Amino acid sequence: MSYSIEETITYLEEKFKNIRFDYRNVDFGSTIPAFFIYFEDEKLLKQKWEGIANLIAVDFQARQRNEYQVWNIYLFYIINNPISKELKYKIENDTFSSRKIVIENTSDQDLMINEHILNQIDVNLENDKNETHSFNTNKIVESILEDKILKKINITKEANAAYKELIKALKEKEDEI
Repeated sequence: MSYSIEETITYLEEKFKNIRFDYRNVDFGSTIPAFFIYFEDEKLLKQKWEGIANLIAVDFQARQRNEYQVWNIYLFYIINNPISKELKYKIENDTFSSRKIVIENTSDQDLMINEHILNQIDVNLENDKNETHSFNTNKIVESILEDKILKKINITKEANAAYKELIKALKEKEDEI
């Protein structure tokens, strides 16, 4: 097997008929390899996803010299229809070699990259731009935690006592808990 990505894609397409492959390098501090694998139906996905992941691990991942790339390979399994939750869970929770993500009902690679690699989520704040939000303290919580020293590392006796007191006070005021 050759080192070029074009030859890798050609090899994958020859090995796995009726499946389309695409590849992109994603710049995120370093280069992240992302494979886009298109399936026509759930049956084909169920039969081939693992073989594809194994082949990419052996013929592509094993040849990478950059440690960051070796541990940050993404395989996007793309299908036009919803699939069973069990199959999606099995694929996405397989920890061998790469991060596997099942994408249903979209083929927008930029959207997949933004959401799953770059962690950029589109948020429409148009409706909120004129609203102001204020924070109102809960007087019960404020009175219990006032003058308490709560450390992040270990739960102190004082933190534990404050927690118990807080739970008791909030239970007494049923609509708070």
